[in-house]
Amino acid sequence: MGAETGKNKIGIILAGLAIALTGLTVAEAADLDIRARAVSALNIERAAADQIDIRVERWSTDEEREALVETWDTAGNHALASALADEAETGWTRFDPRGGRGPGRDPRKTILRYAREIDSGDTKEIILITDKYIGYGSNPQGANGAKLAQYPLSFVLLKLQKDEAGDWKGIGRIFVGAKVRFDNTQKKFVIDEFPMDPVYLKDVKLK
Repeated sequence: MGAETGKNKIGIILAGLAIALTGLTVAEAADLDIRARAVSALNIERAAADQIDIRVERWSTDEEREALVETWDTAGNHALASALADEAETGWTRFDPRGGRGPGRDPRKTILRYAREIDSGDTKEIILITDKYIGYGSNPQGANGAKLAQYPLSFVLLKLQKDEAGDWKGIGRIFVGAKVRFDNTQKKFVIDEFPMDPVYLKDVKLK
């Protein structure tokens, strides 16, 4: 009887550990492929055909978020950008080289360092942040470059809704050279100072 009881306890412990590890994996893992049409606020005609792909491979953990929030709270956006550079990749963005006429657009991947999802059932909000200049490689140009030097973060906000067919569709924005802050009420990073030239994301779809 004692041996049986001991085995049962071990089995319960192992089962609990498996559940905990499974929960951790589900919470962190992601497998999202998103495509959208990027429209520049400054030159709608130029960017009207730009297609952008977004790949989210994992979600940032609560521990990673709290560490970044503490960095931002104590030292600001530049320190947050430096801390993001040391974070493991969460995915990437890339403009499709087959579509679009933007002369400054760079089809190389831009690595994402932060990814969080707020899932409300039939709606999703996805927040992506990186210390890189999304879509234009690592060497920002012109006025945007100056803005990025002031606030060295790119911020992607996606809002998706499930349609009648069960497909996820929506809209979004890309903010380059964005000043961000952490909203303690909403428990998420938000834009604190909007750049003059956001890129609007139209026809956002989960592939």
